[in-house]
Amino acid sequence: MARKHNEDEVLRAFRIKNDVRIVNGEIQVLKDTVWSTKEQKIVTNPKKHFDLGNGSWGKIDYLVKHCGYRQIFVSEF
Repeated sequence: MARKHNEDEVLRAFRIKNDVRIVNGEIQVLKDTVWSTKEQKIVTNPKKHFDLGNGSWGKIDYLVKHCGYRQIFVSEF
């Protein structure tokens, strides 16, 4: 099966996404939930825009498996 992605095009596509940052070969994705010290419970991350869909996750998978990037989940950038 042929590859559908190109590394440069994928990196360009992620520039407009709010929930992902790519820095020095590391893909930082915002977590869905975070611990709130004010409320003392787990709440939905207020900084998350939920703009990553199936296509975006496929591109992240391509970068990790074929291009050698690392993926980590962070609570904020």
